[in-house]
Amino acid sequence: MLINSSWAYLLMYIPLLAAVSFTIGATRHERRELILDQAVRTAVWITSFMLVIYAVLQILSWMV
Repeated sequence: MLINSSWAYLLMYIPLLAAVSFTIGATRHERRELILDQAVRTAVWITSFMLVIYAVLQILSWMV
């Protein structure tokens, strides 16, 4: 069994990820370059974390 996600859910992920990443970056720094750097690093971290969770759930769904 393959875990499916609608493209609509994936498209909602992008603005949510941007909002969270820029908010975290803006609360830690005041300079634009540092905010963008922090936002990119946070977005990569969140996306990696979500992919790991997806992979674990996918493997668990194959075992059942």
